[in-house]
Amino acid sequence: MTATKTILVIDDELGYRDMLRMDLSVQGFNVFTAAGGLEALAILAQEEIDLVVTDMKMPKMDGLETVIAIKKNHPGIPIILMTGYAIEDRVQTALQLKATICLKKPFAIEELTTVIQRTLPQ
Repeated sequence: MTATKTILVIDDELGYRDMLRMDLSVQGFNVFTAAGGLEALAILAQEEIDLVVTDMKMPKMDGLETVIAIKKNHPGIPIILMTGYAIEDRVQTALQLKATICLKKPFAIEELTTVIQRTLPQ
């Protein structure tokens, strides 16, 4: 039996963050949430996180800045981006920094789960 994997969901929208937390928890993941990049970095400093799912468009510290900080301090953690906006240049830069994939909001939770299963180390 494999150990429970821990996911950090970063999104400034409380409702979206809570929906993902509940959906992923039901599927057996241990889920932490953060309202932004700075809060996420604090969690990453204290918890063992297996994968990060982050929104791109957030106040103060956007998704690209968050990806840069995570890759600098925690280079082995896979990152899945999500966005509802056409910010292709920021997404492309994040993908070049080794973010795994960018999902366009809204997406089905099954789509996210499939990407997570493919991305997580076994």
